[in-house]
Amino acid sequence: MNSDYLQYLKKLLIYSAIIAIVSFVLAFFLPDEYVSPSMPFLLLFFIAVSLLTHYFVLKTVAKRTSQFVNFFMISIFVKLILYIAIIVIYGLTNTADLIPFVITFFIFYLLYTLFELVAVLKLQKNLKN
Repeated sequence: MNSDYLQYLKKLLIYSAIIAIVSFVLAFFLPDEYVSPSMPFLLLFFIAVSLLTHYFVLKTVAKRTSQFVNFFMISIFVKLILYIAIIVIYGLTNTADLIPFVITFFIFYLLYTLFELVAVLKLQKNLKN
């Protein structure tokens, strides 16, 4: 499990570095009203959530592979509730930045969900072999 997690961490950091570079280049060229000042924090947030989720997925697989699908579905549900709560709380406290925040959040959500899905599919493929 440890080597799998370290390999995931390495890939996630490289992926996140690419996203960060693209995000900051876009932020440089886009007008200020389209860029959320919370973008770097969102990036760190999605890295942390991805690492935490993958850690628990690996622990679940190590214990019992039959619980893998159940845990994965529950983790998706919990993350969605967490994401909605963050958007609502941020929207209530920072109404001026709501639209850029939601757009940035949604883009990061799609990018990191895609990354996590590919990693889990590879993990599931390795389990079958």
